[in-house]
Amino acid sequence: MVESPTKAATISSYLGKDWVVVATKGHIKDLPPKSYGVDFSNSFEPEYEWLKGKKNLFQLIQTKAKKSSAIYIASDPDREGEIIAKHCFDELKKLKKPMYRLRLKEITKDELSLQLQKKMGLDWQSIESQIARRVVDRIFGFEVSPDLWRKLKIPTLSAGRVQSTVLHWICEREKEIQNFSKETYYQIKLIGTFLNQNIELKYQSKDKLKLEDTKQVLKEIQILPEPSRLKELVLSHIKIKKINRNPPKAFSTASLLESSFRSLKFDSKKTMRIAQSLFEGKKLQSGETVGLITYMRTDSTRVSDSKRELGVNFLKKHYPTLLLEGNRKNQKQKKFSQDAHEAVVPIDPNLRPDLIKSYLTADEWKLYQLIWERFLVSLMKPEIGQEVIYEFPIGNHLFLHSFEAISDFGFKNFYGINEKREKKNLLGKVGDSFFYETHSIEEKETEPPTRYTQGKLIQKMEDTGVGRPSTYATILETLLKRKYIVEYQKNIGPSALGMKVDDYLFLNFGEMIGESFTKDLETKLDQITEKKESRVQLVSSFYHQLQIILKSPRKMNVGSIQKNPNQSEDKKQKNSNSNQRPSGINHRNIEINPEPTKSKVSLNTGSNQTCPKCLEGFVKTKLGKNGKTIYFCSRYPHCDYITYDK
Repeated sequence: MVESPTKAATISSYLGKDWVVVATKGHIKDLPPKSYGVDFSNSFEPEYEWLKGKKNLFQLIQTKAKKSSAIYIASDPDREGEIIAKHCFDELKKLKKPMYRLRLKEITKDELSLQLQKKMGLDWQSIESQIARRVVDRIFGFEVSPDLWRKLKIPTLSAGRVQSTVLHWICEREKEIQNFSKETYYQIKLIGTFLNQNIELKYQSKDKLKLEDTKQVLKEIQILPEPSRLKELVLSHIKIKKINRNPPKAFSTASLLESSFRSLKFDSKKTMRIAQSLFEGKKLQSGETVGLITYMRTDSTRVSDSKRELGVNFLKKHYPTLLLEGNRKNQKQKKFSQDAHEAVVPIDPNLRPDLIKSYLTADEWKLYQLIWERFLVSLMKPEIGQEVIYEFPIGNHLFLHSFEAISDFGFKNFYGINEKREKKNLLGKVGDSFFYETHSIEEKETEPPTRYTQGKLIQKMEDTGVGRPSTYATILETLLKRKYIVEYQKNIGPSALGMKVDDYLFLNFGEMIGESFTKDLETKLDQITEKKESRVQLVSSFYHQLQIILKSPRKMNVGSIQKNPNQSEDKKQKNSNSNQRPSGINHRNIEINPEPTKSKVSLNTGSNQTCPKCLEGFVKTKLGKNGKTIYFCSRYPHCDYITYDK
């Protein structure tokens, strides 16, 4: 028994005619969608029920199981797969047939043969951990969501535990962007020759220079007033720093999603769907269906000895000069890594992307090539060289010239990066002179924080221990579905509704959705797997802590709305319904998008507010190009109401 029909077909091709392989098509049971589904009087026991259509499907599976001599449950090798296995086990144990659990970390004949020999049972601690997570999330959703409905007067709202943490990150970043004030500063450069080469020296300053500061510096080094008396600067000191840049490690789920998003423009949902198809297998030239990558839900970058050996042998044959001899030192896993599975790597590097391209879709080939290349690069030599910094003092001022002298590009030779890089050959020594010719003053501006992308958010989840590989894509998908966030040109920002929900949740439930609490809870869930924590104790503690908050008086963020102090009283009254603005938002340099309804990120806030201009349509919102929320009429272009004001 497996989860997907594709995996069933692949495994069936490995086994003889005496085997029957069936697919459950994912979960067969879950908590009820509309009732609580948790028995509080019986140690918070979950009350699972059949998912729609799965009871009939399982009856067909059960009919085939009755005719079998043994049953092997091969759902995915993670906690989600373990709870699926338990539900199947519960339904089939009445048949009194031998039942075993298979945990296939790759879909190959060798792995299948190995797992069949082990004859393992269910991992009850992983099941306990998964039940704890599901019950905790159900308690949070069913207790906090009604509170949102009552306080914010929007009955369609929903609150998720981990989703709320991620939503808060997005909202906080948006506030940083909105409250950002750019700062103008200046950079002085001296332009001239050194060892008969044209170079620039940059002024070294502890603080950002204002325009009047630059003029003072130029006077003190005798460039101003003209004509200049500055002729040359003498090299007084050379600093050399060693460069030893290791290649990136093999992919974890988070780094795969981030790299796929950055390089291929695939969102997290698409990447995981394609990775699943590569894991489950593809029919190649031999006619055999072969799994192409290892299990794609992992927080580890560890590569097994057998996969490392395959990679090393491949590199010895095809890229011998790039291979790192011996294992790389200090291959520590990240702090919050469970390390339950190895990294996402190709099953066999000899299945080169160019050889199997015709058997894959265009997107499958792109993702496979990304995984294949990353695995091989992780086994290659580092980039080695020196960073050289020349110091040229003049009075109390210091000018610098720096460059990199690379002696071995290492793994970067694989990508041909060295061909695009300028080679430096400035072998200067103390006492050599820089001959001044002219100078420049560059005006610069500080940049606001950038919005998260899907990849950056998922990477932050892994780095902070918030969420787990099997939940990363689902968390973002849920926030988009609830219309708490919007995506514009791959950048993610909160909708007006999302900001409102986050303000309320963090004001009242901040201690339970804060980053620290969320990652601590993940650690405790891991400890259940390791028999260091009790499921009942964890759920009970969480429930009682939540009840204390729910019984306390609610807070509302009354400071989030402000009025323009420059308006006259009659204008304030006239615009009171349409000119309230979120606190701290900068409304300068507004650029209205002329076609708001054509944007892919348009969404209904759920408030059903009638358009104040035509009184027929309702107000919709979208994330504008400058990052602010645009409010517009749903009847556009028949009604041209559009504003940044709330």
